[in-house]
This record gives sequence, C-alpha cells and structure tokens, in this order.
Amino acid sequence: MSIDLYLVKVLDSLDDKTLNRATCFLPFAIKEKIKSFYHKEDKVRSLLGYMMLKKILKYDQYSNAISFTKYGKPFIRDQEYFHFNISHSRNWVVLAVSKEEVGVDVEYVKPVCLETMEGALTKKEYEKLKSLSNHEAIKYFYMIWTIKESYLKMIGKGLSLSPNRLQTNVYAKKPTIMLDGKQQNVNIQTFQIESSYQISLCVREGGNIQIETLDAKKLLKDLIKKEEKYK
Repeated sequence: MSIDLYLVKVLDSLDDKTLNRATCFLPFAIKEKIKSFYHKEDKVRSLLGYMMLKKILKYDQYSNAISFTKYGKPFIRDQEYFHFNISHSRNWVVLAVSKEEVGVDVEYVKPVCLETMEGALTKKEYEKLKSLSNHEAIKYFYMIWTIKESYLKMIGKGLSLSPNRLQTNVYAKKPTIMLDGKQQNVNIQTFQIESSYQISLCVREGGNIQIETLDAKKLLKDLIKKEEKYK
C-alpha cells in the first residue's frame, strides 16, 4: 500500500480577489471553515490544503461530499477506502492520502520554552528531554509532538485526548506509540523538509510514501480554470 503525500509552499502574496474566487468553488462547509480564520495567512493555508484535495478527487466526489466528525476531522462521505488528512505550519501545507486511516502533522521548528511543554509529555519523555543539549532537546520535542499530533489526527480525536497519555519511542528503528501503556498497531514515519520543518505521518498500515510537491500558483490557476468550465 502506498501513502501519497502532497506538499505545497504557501504563496508569499495572494490577492483578495483570487482568494475569494478560489474559495467560492469549495463546498459550503469548507467555505465557512476558511471564513472563520481571522488572519489572511491562515485562510490561504486552509485554502491550499483543500485545493490539493480537490485536485486529486473526481469532480462529483468533491462537490458536496466533505463532512466533519464531532471532533472536527474532515472526511469524504461514502468513500470507505479514501482517507486524508491536512496540516499546515508557516510556509508549508501538507496533504496525506491513504486507503487506511491516516494522520499527518507538520511543524516549523523554532526555539520553545521546554519547561512549559512538560504537560504534553510523559514523565519518561520529559526526563529524556532534560538530559539532552538544548539543540537536541528541541529536535526531540518536535519529533514527539508531531508523532502524537499525527496519531491523534489519525484516530480523529485531536487534542480532546491529552497528549501525555501517549508514550513515544522516537529513537527506535521504527518509531512506536503507546496509549495509556498499550502499544498501538500503527506505522509511523518522520522526516524533515528544508531542515526547519518536522513532519510525522501515522497510518494504520505501513507502506511506501510517494511525495509530490505542487506549485501553489499553478494549482490555483488550473483549478479555477477547470471549475469555470463547469459553470
């Protein structure tokens, strides 16, 4: 089984006209989600994520098929073997697609006050964190955080389930995760892009990752042109 991972770099600037024009082609639920963001940068990130999804789906699959769980996880109705997840941070938006449940998280790696992160870690993880140099501790923290976040997104719980109930082993040959002390049967893969963005992917079944980077301007231009043909 393969997992498709699509990446798009956020546009430095996107005029309001193009933003509104592209948004109008999205399902009502997604339009409302994008409108709910206060900052324009967040609107653009969300738009690009759903535009990537729109690119890979058939027109009739996408039009009115997106729903949300009670925890806010989006899914495509009546598509048993199509699962997706979207994440964005600063300059990058990522979309993971799989036949099995999947979760993805991307985070921009920046200095943080590690003491304030203790509540997100188990005692064992925090003790390991304190034993590392500051540089290694930050790297370690973001690996833990993205793995936990991708797992929580995969199961559709988000942060409604406390991250400190999850125990990770990021230095194993194959990273693992436990929930309340019970090993979870999932496949986890982690990697970096541009050396400053940490990505973790969590999926029910293992497989090869096929990565494709899309051009944001071309993505919007092609989809707007395609949509206008249907009008």
